[in-house]
Amino acid sequence: MAVPVRIPLFIEFGGKRVLVLGGGYTATKRAEKFLAAGSFVTVIAMEVSSDLMKLRSNGNMDILMGDLRLLDVDFIMHGFDLVVYAVPDEELRIRIKRAASRNRILFNDATDSIGTEVVVPFDGDYMGVRIAVTTEGKSGVAARAVRDYLIDTLSSSPDMGNFISVWYMVKEKIKSSVDSPGKRMRIYMRLRDDESFKSLARSGNVEDAMRYVEEVIRNG
Repeated sequence: MAVPVRIPLFIEFGGKRVLVLGGGYTATKRAEKFLAAGSFVTVIAMEVSSDLMKLRSNGNMDILMGDLRLLDVDFIMHGFDLVVYAVPDEELRIRIKRAASRNRILFNDATDSIGTEVVVPFDGDYMGVRIAVTTEGKSGVAARAVRDYLIDTLSSSPDMGNFISVWYMVKEKIKSSVDSPGKRMRIYMRLRDDESFKSLARSGNVEDAMRYVEEVIRNG
């Protein structure tokens, strides 16, 4: 079997329709995640967790009780953007995956890390820097630990916080001062490799850092 090649993307899922098949722990966590993103979630399962039932109060979720093995899988997928599969049934998994492919619907298989089309990583945020970590099924515990380590390390590094804040201001300054996209990119790359500027940015000396940037802009 060919090893899947996946690319990391951040996708706006607000308003998207997500079908979750299964009602256990993993299905609950997936439903919770997509509801938090503003998605409309439909769950189909024979039994659902009490936590999943509570999520219905969100208003953007429907729960349908039924045996997936007896349903027309192509029919139930109609109109959805993503299907999440979280049922321990290999025969059903294959049917659902094939149906998702036929209907050109993204497929997240929570039971098979190799066969899944969409990976749901452990994610976090530090000062607007989004971090997403996955081992692609090798160990969710390890992925979560790495995510936490990165966030903790960044949070305990004040110079990196300064660096990020300054770069946010620098980008806005360059965008408002330089019309040419090509020239903007050259300035970004120059500052990226400029040790003097990086030292100013890490120190939190905003005024000197911005004066430095203005000089770089003037000199092109």
